[in-house]
Amino acid sequence: MSMMKSIRKLIVASALVCGVAVMPQAYAQDAPDPETVASVMIVDYAGIMREASAMQDAKKQIRERQVAYQQDIETRQQGLREEEKKLAQQRTLLAADVFQEKQKEFQQKVAEFQKFAQGRSRVLDQALAEVQAEFTKSLNDVIAQLAEERRATLVLHQAQVIIFANAMNVTKEVFDRINKKVPTVKVEFKEGA
Repeated sequence: MSMMKSIRKLIVASALVCGVAVMPQAYAQDAPDPETVASVMIVDYAGIMREASAMQDAKKQIRERQVAYQQDIETRQQGLREEEKKLAQQRTLLAADVFQEKQKEFQQKVAEFQKFAQGRSRVLDQALAEVQAEFTKSLNDVIAQLAEERRATLVLHQAQVIIFANAMNVTKEVFDRINKKVPTVKVEFKEGA
């Protein structure tokens, strides 16, 4: 019988120890500390950057300018090809030093053309980068405002998260707000730079 009493005391002691260990956790769950508990919002940032009406508008403007640049580049390339043909035909007709001078001038024109084509590409890249930077500022403002309204203490890119509750996903609301705030943009093409 004393063995039975010892086992009962051990069970009661174990229960008390477990109860004491569980109680602080239960208490912590009842009253979360706002400094250590995060209220989370998830945003498909990349999706919004890709699909927002302003970014679609910017990409359309850039594509149109790219087509115009490409036509200009092709016209200049054709002119250089024709000049190269004429130069090749003159090779036997001109003195060697005169031909070398004309060939040198032609190579200079080719180098200038390449510089022109690369410059046009830089203009497009810079225009897109500037639009993205401006749009990102507006998007971050919209997200910050929504986070403040919802008292969110943590905002994550959807790409960073594997599993989340649907209630945390605010992408649609952010998307609607940014489309209303910034429906279109004017792309600046700095061709003289």
